Amino acid sequence: MRQKISNLQLMLLVANFIFTSTIISLPQIMVQIGEQNTWMIPIILFPVFLFLTFLIFGKKLHVNRLSQMFLIGQQSKVLEKGFVLIFIAFASILFLRDLRGVIDFIAAVLLPNTPIDMIMVLSVFVLVYVSMAGIEVISRINAVHFGILFVIILLLPLLLLNEWQIGNFQPLPHFKTVTSLIKSSFFTFAWMGEMVLFILVIANVNPVGAARKAVISGTALGLFMFLIILILDISVLGVKLVSEAAYPSYILIQQINITDFLDRIDLLVVAVWVPTFFAKAAYLLYAINYCTSFLYKSNTNKFLFPIGLILGYLSILLFKNSMNHLHFSFYTWTSLGLFLEVIIIVLYIVIRIRHKDVKEPLHS
Repeated sequence: MRQKISNLQLMLLVANFIFTSTIISLPQIMVQIGEQNTWMIPIILFPVFLFLTFLIFGKKLHVNRLSQMFLIGQQSKVLEKGFVLIFIAFASILFLRDLRGVIDFIAAVLLPNTPIDMIMVLSVFVLVYVSMAGIEVISRINAVHFGILFVIILLLPLLLLNEWQIGNFQPLPHFKTVTSLIKSSFFTFAWMGEMVLFILVIANVNPVGAARKAVISGTALGLFMFLIILILDISVLGVKLVSEAAYPSYILIQQINITDFLDRIDLLVVAVWVPTFFAKAAYLLYAINYCTSFLYKSNTNKFLFPIGLILGYLSILLFKNSMNHLHFSFYTWTSLGLFLEVIIIVLYIVIRIRHKDVKEPLHS
């Protein structure tokens, strides 16, 4: 029996993909290029992703078509197998990048004396355990922790109110800033475009007729939270510090000082953020296993542990250090990720059009 998730869970899952991994280091390269006007980028990108959502779904939501696409055990065509292989490659590279990112963060901030190999192994064990439970459990974990994280993000402007410096937004935007905003948006697009991974679980949504609205709402929510972080990064830390710091958002949280004895709020925020990150990584592992099962034509979890462990060790071996990982994340992934996302969207639209629709379409 296929597991089902609600539209609220789908919305929070999409928002998590947009927000959770981007706040680690992405503001650094964005502010380095866009400077004090970087906060405008989420506003610029929202219409683009709104258009992509309608492009992926089409004018009508075909319920039966969505429910029959990429079912494990069905007779698949060459085009569908090619789509699944590209999907596996995309999710695997994304898993490598995100896992190494959180490992470096934990090693640098939380556990500086612990070998990164040990952090990797423990992380993979947790991710495999969660992924084996399926999309329902992943979505529930994500919904609980992301909901708490959302409340914290909403409170941040108030908690940092005494640290705001409006002068950091000057000079105001003008025509010469258009080029820098376009460049910064290009560096951001591949990260935000990771939301295409929701394609795999569209048929698991109940009711599927409202899935498009959930995706749009999740995109808006994720971009809104990222907008808050960018505004606070620039106003509190300033352009120079954000563009040079490895973890500007963590430094931002460290500026919270409610009283003389409550000055380590950052540990509380990180304790809430890490489970949301693990929920995203667990979904990536679930997606890789699901696609492998589709090619294998059997629904099984026997691939999960070896896949997770192999990808975990690759995340250590492929990146010599954190600087090498950041260079890949900022430059290589910008082009590679965008290329794979475009291929996934195009192939999905082609398969959706060619797939037979047995029942009447449901209008959203």
